[in-house]
Amino acid sequence: MTIRILFLLLLGFVLIHFACNDPSFVGSELLEDDLINSEVQKDFDFRAKIVTTDSILVYDAGPLSNNFHLGSHFDEFFGRSRAEVALQLINVNRAVDTSSVIEVDSVVLSMAYNPNLFFGDSTLPMSIEVLRITDYVDRFGAYFSNHVFPISMEPLGSIHNFLPKPNTPITRILDPEDEESDPDTVQLVPQFRIELLRELGAELLSLDTISVQSDSLFLANFGGIYLRSSMGDGSLIGIDPASPASAVAVYYRANGENRVRRYVPEAGFALRAQVYQHDHTIGSLAPLINQWQDSVIAVQGISGLGTELEIAGMEDLRGAVINQARMKIFLNERPQGGGFVPDLNALALRSIEQDGAQPFIEDLQFEQGRPGSGIFGGIRSSEVIENDTVPVFGMNITGHLQRALKKDDKTRLLINPRSRLGNPARSLYYGPAHPDLPVELRVIYTR
Repeated sequence: MTIRILFLLLLGFVLIHFACNDPSFVGSELLEDDLINSEVQKDFDFRAKIVTTDSILVYDAGPLSNNFHLGSHFDEFFGRSRAEVALQLINVNRAVDTSSVIEVDSVVLSMAYNPNLFFGDSTLPMSIEVLRITDYVDRFGAYFSNHVFPISMEPLGSIHNFLPKPNTPITRILDPEDEESDPDTVQLVPQFRIELLRELGAELLSLDTISVQSDSLFLANFGGIYLRSSMGDGSLIGIDPASPASAVAVYYRANGENRVRRYVPEAGFALRAQVYQHDHTIGSLAPLINQWQDSVIAVQGISGLGTELEIAGMEDLRGAVINQARMKIFLNERPQGGGFVPDLNALALRSIEQDGAQPFIEDLQFEQGRPGSGIFGGIRSSEVIENDTVPVFGMNITGHLQRALKKDDKTRLLINPRSRLGNPARSLYYGPAHPDLPVELRVIYTR
């Protein structure tokens, strides 16, 4: 019995070996003498439409990204983008202070910067206010980037006209232990600090008994804090709620002794959600939004703008086998002006289906999960055209085009950033009608 099984396995390997030595094109019919006569088509009809994209899932029983932005940034083309943050807090100190006399000295929010996420002009001042989340928010729920959290109108605290310094540590002077000693200093990670109402400290300390019993009970009594910009359109600063330096600290005296309680937005126990808002009506692209045209392609992260691209003129490809289909779009580089306002470095394509669904195209789905793969493309590169080096994004749409041809003679794609969450970059690209650098599609096919 064993010998028979081994014989069948050996026979299978032999058949596979000889079959693999006779190459043919995957997906094609049998061709005479295995010869493939390929043809090339580059003449297609394009039109573009700038659209507002859907909101982004930012939290699903846990944060989906550690990239958090805060602030407001104005772009002459894209308009204004705002980033706000909702944070629940839990008590780090799992004990109840039973002192008979408690007096709150101060309440301070410290929030560490993430210098790698800064976007905008750090020379322009900004103002930040801290509001209270007024109702219980389920930390096990799912939240999108356009979620409206219930917040108070009166701020718990604010900081006005300050210059963000994401790379500058803070030096804190400590009180000497006695009158004969000199003050000591300690260096803190780059952060901004906002003094909050002392009444908040008294309230938080009064909830210590509840917090020891259950985090959920504590969150039901104190919904959390909401951070937003109240002035300035210069930048979206990067913040790091996960940093040990990020906390609300209550400094108080208990029976004459200095003490501190810390309340932190700890992942897994408290909600940390990003909120994005856009006003495209004040940007120069506003008249083009939701209008078919062929002059410009606009793409923006953080649930901003994308561009639908319709490709027609594919009648001659019906019944053909698509060997390769590669599309190129050329970046319209804009001067950054003041600050750090980078262009996008990676794009993705979604297929706009008749039922409204917008899945990633097959070629990108195939590549995802393969580290280092460059099958799809979509990554910024350079090309020399008439002695000029121009930035270009090349994308493989072979699989998508083959499927689309079975349904119709045209296809619609949505051009988006590879990653929208936590990515405020935005870019303009030359449209299909540009005289020198139009959108290109080159298809190699076989009859």
